[in-house]
Amino acid sequence: MPWFGYVVPGRFQRSEIGPFITTRRTMSSTGSRDLHYDDIVSLSSKKEIILIDVREPDEIQETGKLPGSTHIPLGDVPNALNLNDGAFKEKYGIEKPGLDAPIVFSCRSGKRSNVALQKALALGFSNSRHYAGGWLDWEKNTK
Repeated sequence: MPWFGYVVPGRFQRSEIGPFITTRRTMSSTGSRDLHYDDIVSLSSKKEIILIDVREPDEIQETGKLPGSTHIPLGDVPNALNLNDGAFKEKYGIEKPGLDAPIVFSCRSGKRSNVALQKALALGFSNSRHYAGGWLDWEKNTK
């Protein structure tokens, strides 16, 4: 049987090999891993995301963090996500997210959260996203 494969942009990738069919979620070219203020408010209020603030401790002390977020500095993200469940909970006070957990990273402006997103994706956390506007956008929308 011949191999057939095709991609439906922003939807699913499907491959057929012999009698087997595999499907996996793919990214669209429109930046679907970027979330914005309204997304954060909606998803946070429904407790549908794990919000991780990756700014440095002095930034958190100066401004505070997004409501409901957990602070894990950017440099600690790879090690944190590699901790065992018990060590993660002890250090950060929340259950360690599973590989398919809806993690959203946030920072000041969206740059470091995108770096954290890439690190998480590389570790297999496939449902991760980031708050593209970060703290600056949050502050602008809540004043």
